[in-house]
Parts: sequence; structure tokens; C-alpha cells
Amino acid sequence: MLKFSSPRSDASRPCVPNLLPCRIDHNGPVDASPRYWAPEIASDGKPEAYFRGRKLKGKEVKVPTGYKGVIVKEAKKEDTGKDTEKKDVRDGRDNEEEAEEFSMLQDLGSFDKVMLWGHESIVESEDPFVKGMEEWIGFAEAMHRPGKSEGP
Repeated sequence: MLKFSSPRSDASRPCVPNLLPCRIDHNGPVDASPRYWAPEIASDGKPEAYFRGRKLKGKEVKVPTGYKGVIVKEAKKEDTGKDTEKKDVRDGRDNEEEAEEFSMLQDLGSFDKVMLWGHESIVESEDPFVKGMEEWIGFAEAMHRPGKSEGP
């Protein structure tokens, strides 16, 4: 189960995550100098950048209306303190219940768009990230939409 910690003064600051078409063994903020990361608007009006000598073209992908992107990190874990053993009075058997663990998440920032970068070309709408974001949200809405339950 997840819980959010109360926001600090610098929490939920707006940001724009950049998804690069490469693998970098780091997950978090970077204090990148303009020498290494300086996206610009090209003559065609589209975002463009160079990363390690490779030309990248950017596409802004908006978070769907009614949703908000949040950047979190795991802060700590808590135990609910439930009893680990209970006796079933009806048949005398011992039933063990594991203590429920909560993960605390600290809110670091929020976003309403993501910049998706592609090698030398703009990422198309058939990109797995773009499709996944659109399809997952549609699927989640369908799963949680109130409706008639089917049954006997």
C-alpha cells in the first residue's frame, strides 16, 4: 500500500521530464551544464538537442486532461502492527496474517507534459511510450467506471 508524505515547501515544483532514447545508469535529477544538454527550438519550430554528439528531435506529450504527473521517491516503510497470529474460533485452526507494510512516497515534483526525444526524427504517435500512456489511461478509466455488474 502507498501513502504520500506531507509536501515540503519545495515539493510539487513544476518540471518537464525528458525521456531520451538511450540507457543511462542514473534515475534522478541532474545538474547538467549547457555544454552537455541545451535543447533549442529548430528552424522548423520543433525542439532539437544534441546528446553525446547525436542529434535528437523532441515531441511534447501532454498528460491527459484530468490527470497529473507526479515525481515521487520512496521515503520509508511502516508496519501496520496487525497481529501476526489469530485463532479461528469456529474450527480451532491458527490463521496467520502477515503484517501489512506501507511504502511512504515523498512528492518531489509535478508535470503536465513530458518531452519525448527520438534519434534524428520526431517520435510518432505509434511509439510505445505514447501509446502506453494513452491506452493505459483509457483502460484504467474503463476498469474503474461505474456500471452494471454482470452476474446470476
